[in-house]
Amino acid sequence: MPELTDAQLDQLMVDLALTDPPARRRGHRPLAVCGTLSAYQRHVRKGEPIDDACRKANTDAKRKQTGAGKVLSPITNHGTTGGYKRHLYRGEAPCEGCLRAERKRSREQHRIRRAQQRQRGSAQ
Repeated sequence: MPELTDAQLDQLMVDLALTDPPARRRGHRPLAVCGTLSAYQRHVRKGEPIDDACRKANTDAKRKQTGAGKVLSPITNHGTTGGYKRHLYRGEAPCEGCLRAERKRSREQHRIRRAQQRQRGSAQ
C-alpha cells in the first residue's frame, strides 16, 4: 500500500466518517472546489493526488498565460518593412514585396551612414 501523507490520512478519516471535519477558523476562506487553478495548487502544496479536473484547469491557465495556441492575424501591410518584420516574427520567409521594401530600407540606411562617415572624415 502506498504511503499517505498526513493530509491524505486526515482526509481519508473525514471521508470514512471516523472523525469530524476540522472546524474552519474565523476569517479563513473556504477551500477552492476541484477543477480550479487554486485547487490544483492546493493539491500540489499538500501532496494530495491531483484529479483530472484540476490538472485540466492548470493546463488551461498555463496555455492562457503563455499564449500557446494563439492564432495570429493575417499580415495586412505587405510590401513594407513592417510586413517584413512580421514575416520574421512568425518564422516565415518574407514575400517578394516585403523583401523588396526591406532591401530598399537597408540600402538607404547604408547610404546615409556612409555619407555621415565621409562628413566626419573630411571635417577632421
